[in-house]
Amino acid sequence: MSVDVLMPKLGESITEGTILEWKKNVGDMVEKDETLLEISTDKVDSEIPSPDSGKVTEILFSVNDVVPVGEVIARIGSNNDEVVEKKSNNLIEDKDKNLDEDVIINKTSKKQDMPILESATALEDKFDKNRKFYSPLVKSIANKENISLEELNKIAGTGLNNRVSKKDVLKYVEVRNNSNIDNSESLPLFSDNDLEKSSLSNDVEPMGHVRLMIADHMKKSRDTSVHVYSTSEVDITDIVNFRNANKKYYHEKYQTNLTYTPFFINAVIKSIQDFPLINARVQDKNIVNNLNINIGMAVALPDDNLIVPVIKKSEELNFLGIARSCSDLAQRARKNKLQPDEVKDSTFTVTNPGIFGSLFGMGIINQPNSALLSIGSIHKRPVVKETDYGDVVVIRSMIYLTLAYDHRIIDGAYGTRFLSHLKKELENFKENSLR
Repeated sequence: MSVDVLMPKLGESITEGTILEWKKNVGDMVEKDETLLEISTDKVDSEIPSPDSGKVTEILFSVNDVVPVGEVIARIGSNNDEVVEKKSNNLIEDKDKNLDEDVIINKTSKKQDMPILESATALEDKFDKNRKFYSPLVKSIANKENISLEELNKIAGTGLNNRVSKKDVLKYVEVRNNSNIDNSESLPLFSDNDLEKSSLSNDVEPMGHVRLMIADHMKKSRDTSVHVYSTSEVDITDIVNFRNANKKYYHEKYQTNLTYTPFFINAVIKSIQDFPLINARVQDKNIVNNLNINIGMAVALPDDNLIVPVIKKSEELNFLGIARSCSDLAQRARKNKLQPDEVKDSTFTVTNPGIFGSLFGMGIINQPNSALLSIGSIHKRPVVKETDYGDVVVIRSMIYLTLAYDHRIIDGAYGTRFLSHLKKELENFKENSLR
């Protein structure tokens, strides 16, 4: 008797997953809990274990296919079960194999001139007649976006066997909506012409799955938010002294690595409570005021990628709780152990390029947030201080903080006042001020 392998639900909001790699082929033996495949949801890649021991008798989806949660993706049978042969028996492919292919998209005419997809059923019949395979998700998107069959057939796929994927259709929609050119010619999205004309030596490699998602997310953010930046210099000498005196204590008593990040997040939470618009987001023509403060913290990964785990309802945590969350999320992020729900629903993001030596940073807002705080490196500098006896020059630990904010809802005065409030919170740090 065979056992169905289902596309798992890895989080409350997860409705589908993308197959990145099959670790086993049809006919291979697999042990229970041995990794059978790797899937992706949003920014998190997850290894999926086999639900039973036996022979892989059937694989129903290919690499790069987007599969709804709960769908049967493979079957595990006994040694005596016959395997179900597919057009491609060996499905273990390089997941980035086709990413460097040219994608040629037909330039579009006005919507009223386009053949409209009447229904998913009618579209299904047309696909069968044209003998091209399109997944249900691709057909659904095509129907929703009024993509004609003729247009769809001209989209070059980047999936296995050149199938059109969700990414290909969405890219087409983006180009179509931004293009005012008629359909007399074809518009190449990616071209090697520049490389062919160049005399420079180069080594071309396709972007990985995570890097592609980061690139897409960053571009959409720059196209969505009107970025404005304000920078402030902050004296964090008292914080530096407290951390140096207590990091061993925190490690021994709480098994927590005390970094500088929780100090900044703690101050951000207090400041947001006085400037709630920093925690809001734009939705259509409305301003949505988030009731909870969910802090995203950017974490650099060993493979040079980036991920943003989220401290949910951070306003309910004391300083120790924030420090523990920072340490736990950062460690699990670097080990690829985060769950999909742990990288979503942020309302404000903190990034720290200063740990790599950057004096300050000008980050891109993490959508759908309206602001992002970038923390620079700590440097000891001579600073003029006013005293009752006149001005004196002292050595202090100084840092630059840069706030990126969306000018659609946050004006310069409001953003700068928030940053000034944050500066005051940090410079007036006292041990008894920790929440």
